[in-house]
Amino acid sequence: MSFRDFTGKLKKYGDFTSTERLEFFLAALIMAFALSWNKWGTVEFDFWVGVANVLLALVMTLLVLGTHHAAHRIYGLYQDIKVEHKIWWYGAGIAFITALLSGGNFVILALTGTYISSLTVHRLGRYRYGPQVKDYAMIALMGPLAVVVLAGIVKSLHLYNVLPLPETFVNQFFVLCMTFAAWNLFPLPPLDGSRIIFSSRLMYSFVIGAALGYLLLIRFFNVYSWVWALVIGIASLVLFYFAIESKKTK
Repeated sequence: MSFRDFTGKLKKYGDFTSTERLEFFLAALIMAFALSWNKWGTVEFDFWVGVANVLLALVMTLLVLGTHHAAHRIYGLYQDIKVEHKIWWYGAGIAFITALLSGGNFVILALTGTYISSLTVHRLGRYRYGPQVKDYAMIALMGPLAVVVLAGIVKSLHLYNVLPLPETFVNQFFVLCMTFAAWNLFPLPPLDGSRIIFSSRLMYSFVIGAALGYLLLIRFFNVYSWVWALVIGIASLVLFYFAIESKKTK
């Protein structure tokens, strides 16, 4: 595919529809309220403190959702596949009720789903020109991956004093990105994890291993290393293969 062809498809199909933007905003707003549910004052209720925390959370959730779905769409167009995003109303309802019942101590961040269709004219001439299971999986993977990369970039730039943002904001944003990616890797339709595991359980074991490895490295060693995360992911893949997959092929 030429660069001109790709940019042409981005201009024609890359923009989000008004319905998608509305549903993005609703999903981000629900997540923002859930994240700030118990942040309406320290000792007593403070309306303006709560509003400020909701707005701050809304900015972060919009940025995370935008990155997640933009990565889906851009990679999809690279593969001549149209990617649409819709709010997952069951997930939104569960997230709201869970935040209410837990007082904001347990937050679910799985509120949107990805729907794929073929740009038939652009895929003509390809072998099996319709979207394949592998295509679904790779598109799904790009969303959480982009969010994790964004979190790592923001955190690294802040650590090296390149990004002059308050440390509290950076830490909250980093935790939000990693938590959002983790929730969306759950193997539950229409979340990204369901697309990946349906395509390849080995790929899923690698992705989960790398994601958990990255979190554990940060949590226990304060190491922000994608290289070591990839090593842990590969180790998880090998372990899963010899422990489970290889036995099923015999």
